[in-house]
Amino acid sequence: MTFPCEPPNSSGDYPDKLRQRIAEDAARYVRDGKDFTQAILLAARRVAREWVPNDRLPGYKEILRAINPAHTRSLDRFDTLRELVQMLESVKQDPARHPEGDLLEHSLQVFDRVYRERPFDEELLTAALVHDVGKVFDRNNSIRAAVEALQDMITPRTQWFIEQLPVAMSLHEGVLGARARARLELHPDCEDLQLLAESKRRGCVRGYDTPTLEQAFENLRELAAEDNPPRG
Repeated sequence: MTFPCEPPNSSGDYPDKLRQRIAEDAARYVRDGKDFTQAILLAARRVAREWVPNDRLPGYKEILRAINPAHTRSLDRFDTLRELVQMLESVKQDPARHPEGDLLEHSLQVFDRVYRERPFDEELLTAALVHDVGKVFDRNNSIRAAVEALQDMITPRTQWFIEQLPVAMSLHEGVLGARARARLELHPDCEDLQLLAESKRRGCVRGYDTPTLEQAFENLRELAAEDNPPRG
């Protein structure tokens, strides 16, 4: 995708400075509650004055640096995931269907419910915490956006949980086809996926006593350290 803009005043700052300016402007839109796709589109139209091809647009890590420069210079994968989950606080939901409030609160509720049943499954717990992160990037296609954004930071099993969560929700609602249901039920992680789906359905309680985001990620770090102890 490219973004139509007016001709530039000059090309002296293209592409690096222009890319940085778009990232900084997009960061402002993200803070105001826009998803990354909307933010980049709006920022490119406002800042640039020419057609901006995709390879000249900032990526989400550049926008994260623009949002919080001090915290993104030396982030590990858990730090980056935490930054992304934190942004769910700006994603509001229909109060009639989601009395819990924003998506951050919802994600913490889902995490806590899964943790009570599978406290040692880092991959499932990670999926519980980040399953809605795609809505930070593109609310119209959040699953694909989540997979594209997270693929370097999550395992294939965690990715499978995120991709198949809508399927599990359809199974519960009784609208999943017979063949799809049979395939799902044969999968070795079907039971864990159903736990995730049930936790998502139940993660809509006003005033639920959730762990903090920091506590949730501390749990994930501890589990990762247990699975990968230091050598020597």
